[in-house]
Amino acid sequence: MDSGTFTPFQPKENAGYILGSGTTGGRRLYVVAVDVDNPLGLSPFDVVARVCRFLAHIKDHPAPLVQLLDTPAELRTTDGTFVPPGALKLLAHDQGMGRLYAGLAALEGLIPRAAVLFGALGASRSFPAVLADATVMLEKAVLCLGRPDAVRLMTGQHTNFHQLGGAGMHAAVSGTAHTVARSEKDALAWVRDWLGHLPVRAGEPLPRQRPLPPRGILSDAVRELGRGLNTPFDSHRLLKALADADSWIEMGRLHAGECITGFCRFEGLSAGVVANNAAVRGGILHPETCRKMARFITLCSAFGLPLVFLADTPGFMVGETVERRGMVQAAGNLFTAIEHCASPKVCVVVRKAYSAGLYAMAGPGFDGELWAMPGASISIFGPEALRRFEPGQMDSGLGRESFDEIMAGAMDPQVLVDQGLVHELVPWDDLRHRLAVFTGQVNDNGGNNAADSREYIR
Repeated sequence: MDSGTFTPFQPKENAGYILGSGTTGGRRLYVVAVDVDNPLGLSPFDVVARVCRFLAHIKDHPAPLVQLLDTPAELRTTDGTFVPPGALKLLAHDQGMGRLYAGLAALEGLIPRAAVLFGALGASRSFPAVLADATVMLEKAVLCLGRPDAVRLMTGQHTNFHQLGGAGMHAAVSGTAHTVARSEKDALAWVRDWLGHLPVRAGEPLPRQRPLPPRGILSDAVRELGRGLNTPFDSHRLLKALADADSWIEMGRLHAGECITGFCRFEGLSAGVVANNAAVRGGILHPETCRKMARFITLCSAFGLPLVFLADTPGFMVGETVERRGMVQAAGNLFTAIEHCASPKVCVVVRKAYSAGLYAMAGPGFDGELWAMPGASISIFGPEALRRFEPGQMDSGLGRESFDEIMAGAMDPQVLVDQGLVHELVPWDDLRHRLAVFTGQVNDNGGNNAADSREYIR
């Protein structure tokens, strides 16, 4: 927090949590912090009831909430599962742990919520970490529902904290952790930067910053993109050449890396970005990709961030493995998130967008703008795959006229512009400015009213 601004909420010694408010960057902020230094002086039920009163206060007076979560003082000498005195009351009373979870959940979509994990959290203490919009874990932090001793007693499996829920696992595999920090200082800096893109509460204006020129060189990124439709390309390079310097903050970098999600600024104005990343698994969409995208889109929708989709994907993965992991359902949930998104959307086809992959990037039918960059390929299949269906080839189901029409669109986006299917072909040199104008219109509109945003973006 800004120096000297912290004010405790109903201060009480040895109460298990430090609660209060202050400012960060001049804007109001609430904090729930585990007390790791002092032994508990209240009953566990009274500890939880106090936090619940604080959460009710936040709901009535909304501002961002940061939870600083760690192993409390009374548990720092054991790795075992701890059953506190009065556990049954905590479980079954309507002002017990269930009320705490409900209080955190009730803040979803109302205020930005971040959780920072410093130590090992398990059992009932694990859920607050995920009742947040952004979860940050230190490298040494652990998050697991069942502690190792409980897992052994319940299932017979012998394991340890880091195998169960280490920061690396949650960042790369489960996707629960949005980032992993090396130090407490790095973790808190990430949270401050993340909050700097978001309003104090839903419906409020987005913060603005001084515009800064990008650090990347756009011509270099464009030259690499031009090497071929299927050449691996890391979209971070393009983002670095389009976004304001030092404004990019990524959510979920280590998870489902075939799609990049995060916040940045274009000429001082914040936006959410969803970008396919052909450097990882070819940019193909998997079930976990869809879940990552849907979660991020919902976050941007709640707080009115305009969404920029940078499309470079051959579409959804097919095959037995992904079908059994719920590919179709995950895609359907992604489409639902896009359609229900109250934020204005623009889909920029950077290099390619094939089949339903175009819809996954807020393409036609989802009430956004559709732009194509020079040389972009928009089609049911890419040119190489289409040639397998050319009339005269074995098992081809396409007639010559249909084949020629589809191939023409796949080879030249101007064909689709001329047909009114793509709104416009944007020169590379104009893209950053066009994105700034797009985000500027949204910021000037002041809020995230779905009907209004869709009207002016047209």
